[in-house]
Amino acid sequence: MNTKIFKLIKDNLESTFNLPKYKNITIDSDTVVDELPWTPARYRKFKDAVEAELMLEDCLFNGPLLKIVDRISERYILRFFGEIWKPRTDDYNHTGWQLVDEINKLDPKNVLDVGCGYHPFKGRIQNLVGIDPYNAAADFQVDILEYRVKHKHDVIIALGSINFNSRDEIEARMAHCVDLLETGGRFYLRANPGITHKTGPYVDIFPWSFEIVNEFADQFNLKLLEFKKDANDRLYFVYEKL
Repeated sequence: MNTKIFKLIKDNLESTFNLPKYKNITIDSDTVVDELPWTPARYRKFKDAVEAELMLEDCLFNGPLLKIVDRISERYILRFFGEIWKPRTDDYNHTGWQLVDEINKLDPKNVLDVGCGYHPFKGRIQNLVGIDPYNAAADFQVDILEYRVKHKHDVIIALGSINFNSRDEIEARMAHCVDLLETGGRFYLRANPGITHKTGPYVDIFPWSFEIVNEFADQFNLKLLEFKKDANDRLYFVYEKL
């Protein structure tokens, strides 16, 4: 769940119904928003406020709050990564173009780029397939959790793509990547330690840290081979699957 969008909508709902006659109304993730005692004017004011803050139009506020947050978060992230976000491959010391030689010297047979964006490594890293749910430049426009193949990969890269929403969601994506990885395979990651995107303030960033990187090594039966700071205050780390 996107906790930032959840808080935004919850706060606006609580403000809307902050009157003595509504004192028995509790707003939580299970609240069915369209069953609240709306008036047309009250609903319009609430809807306009949320949409203006998120710079979205025609949001649907029917059903449980949790489902509403998931729908709106998907639209917000699609807009951010499809229209606003731009790659900065040139900026990075460890996860930029240098990664091409680092991976190619392993002579990999199957490389997966998770959240490949504009697919900058295509044609540079051998035997590479890129997936991304938000960018048509990907070989397959699909989320990692929906990506199913019969073969394993000897290298997987995820440069900032396993970085959003709750720890549960991070763990689910980590687990699926590890399942797709060959024993002895390498898993290269770049991660944001929790810095808010200036142009996407409601993108919910998971705060990666050295401690969490090590916790995941134990949790997913991985060996941490390398951990470094990269440009833009990002973290670079490499796992090997045991």
